[in-house]
Amino acid sequence: MIAPSSRTDNFHYAIRNIVRAAEEHERAGRQVIYLNIGDPQIYGFRPPEHLIEAVARALHDRFTGYASSKGLLEAREAVAAYATGLGARTEPDHVFITSGASEAADLLLTALVNPGEEVLIPAPGYPLYPAILNKLGARPIKYRLYEENGWQPSSDEIESLIGERTRAIVLINPSNPTGAIIPDAVVARLLEIAARHRLLVIADEVYRELCFADRPTPASVLAEEIGIPLVTLESLSKTHLVPGWRVGWMRFTHAGRLQDLTNAILRLAGGRLCAPTPTQYAIRPALEGDRSFQLDFRRELRRRRDLALSRLSEIRGLSCVPPQAAFYMMIKVKELGGRTDERFVLDLLRSTDMLVVHGSGFGADPREGYFRLVYLPDERTLDLVFDRLKSFMMNWRAS
Repeated sequence: MIAPSSRTDNFHYAIRNIVRAAEEHERAGRQVIYLNIGDPQIYGFRPPEHLIEAVARALHDRFTGYASSKGLLEAREAVAAYATGLGARTEPDHVFITSGASEAADLLLTALVNPGEEVLIPAPGYPLYPAILNKLGARPIKYRLYEENGWQPSSDEIESLIGERTRAIVLINPSNPTGAIIPDAVVARLLEIAARHRLLVIADEVYRELCFADRPTPASVLAEEIGIPLVTLESLSKTHLVPGWRVGWMRFTHAGRLQDLTNAILRLAGGRLCAPTPTQYAIRPALEGDRSFQLDFRRELRRRRDLALSRLSEIRGLSCVPPQAAFYMMIKVKELGGRTDERFVLDLLRSTDMLVVHGSGFGADPREGYFRLVYLPDERTLDLVFDRLKSFMMNWRAS
């Protein structure tokens, strides 16, 4: 046998890994309702025509060979203009187009941290960050998001976790998996803490345009005012309904203070040549073109969220802080009976043919009983989901 590297032992990505159990379930002849992946297209949503047309024209008429490792100039110009319009002055050279925000996170952290160094990440939070850090031999240090406070972090706790080996703080706003929004005042305090300790802030804002209330101010705008270097990760995947197109980017605020880091990222980016060229032509029309489809998408998401919350309120033993953005619910099982959240999720799959993701896959304590449910399906399917969940919980309490 050819042995794999030891670095893969600690690379865990629960959102995809849990699918193996569902695939085994399907091989046994069962039909699974997948509520684990935040892909709008799976649930019938389609991207706007002006993005499809832009990529189709590019495939037929425009250059689609290797682009610059930073990305097509017109795409970087569009991102820079978008960021500057928000209030964070950005030049095209301060933008890297990547294969989704996931590749941006991987390139950035690989360029930033050495083995044994630390990055503060939210818990619960997006599991790719600890996976990348573990792969690099760095240490993800979790700061808690508190459900009783609307899934907000404690700035005092975050500052207490900073040590000599801390390199960065990751902010995910709005949050995946909770759908919570961190208020601007809290973000500003965290940026000031980072400035005092000379830390980089990594602002993951993939869901910022999918808020049901007022959007948070981009962290880059606050960083512009405070004078702190910051890297923002963004994507068209969810906001423009094109997750499989793999269109994302990172952009730098106060880039002059990040020159060595950006040079290192460019060296790494050169090794993978470039992000896929054809779909980069969607960036300009996405950022500068018609966005009325987003109003319809948010309206539909809110309707489905409200239905999910209403149905959940009927089920004894379950609770949820209402999400303010995105399309996820972080649901709490009030009594696990000594079992783990993963055991709950696997039992739910076996009994109801429904797949959700256990909270510990996002960094929550496995004994606290959380799971994340995607509420993107249509209303008929959601009714079926909560009918099955209600029946399961009645038996779960009795068992």
